[in-house]
Amino acid sequence: MPRPKKRSLISDEKKAELGIPIKPKPEPKEKQPHIPYSDGRRNNGAIKGVSRGQGRKPKAKEADIKNFALGSMKRAFGSEKKAWEALAEMSKDSFAHLRLLWEYKYGKPKEQKDINVKQEVNIPVISFLQPEETIDIEATEIKDEESKS
Repeated sequence: MPRPKKRSLISDEKKAELGIPIKPKPEPKEKQPHIPYSDGRRNNGAIKGVSRGQGRKPKAKEADIKNFALGSMKRAFGSEKKAWEALAEMSKDSFAHLRLLWEYKYGKPKEQKDINVKQEVNIPVISFLQPEETIDIEATEIKDEESKS
């Protein structure tokens, strides 16, 4: 660990009176402007906490939104129950309202995708004992009796 520099307790004026040589003070350097690092990607170097589209909203903000929605339902319809009843009345004439009501009650159905993957892979079998010959998979067997004739 480096030792701290010893500071002189005698002022420059006293040093001049006593005949001690005074070292000139260095001139202050110009400050270079700060250039943030970027590797070329868009929005690289995002600062945490600054709203730039990343991350999850705080739970307190989500709770505030729920409270605002509940308050507006109570102001418009008188209570939360009356708001749901009004939505049920609107669902008689509108499919969008009916769908919203069903999704809140029973949940949104999961999307099912029919994935059909059928591929035939034709890979030649290689014999490592005889590397120049590839084995034909579709070859027919020749019986010993037929080969002798």
